[in-house]
Amino acid sequence: MTPHQDDLDLLKELLACEIKVWEALVAGDTEEDAAALDDSFLGLYSDGYSDKAAHVAQLDNGPTVKKFTLSQHRVLILGKDHAMLCYHAKFQRCGHQNCESMWVSSVWQRANAGWINIFSQDTPVSDWKPV
Repeated sequence: MTPHQDDLDLLKELLACEIKVWEALVAGDTEEDAAALDDSFLGLYSDGYSDKAAHVAQLDNGPTVKKFTLSQHRVLILGKDHAMLCYHAKFQRCGHQNCESMWVSSVWQRANAGWINIFSQDTPVSDWKPV
């Protein structure tokens, strides 16, 4: 099925929002990171849950990511004001030599000033198969 132009426009819009979050991780920019996340933000990671405060606090000592590439983007419209961006991320953490890969699903809610991130789940790439 060919995506509608509206879906492609939404994909580009949400991808731009998501890239701002990654750029905040590269720059160590707590203000930009906090601005992208809703106060009720929920993150689900391999080590458990995270909230907005914890996501922003990871930047208290500066950047956490040296470089990143996002690919295989997809968007799923969840409602009039909600959509989920899914993609593959390849990134290198600061102080690490090797790159890591993960699949990300990120739910965005339309707000007065554009879009705000309300949920994100990172799934490290592995050989594990779903049941």
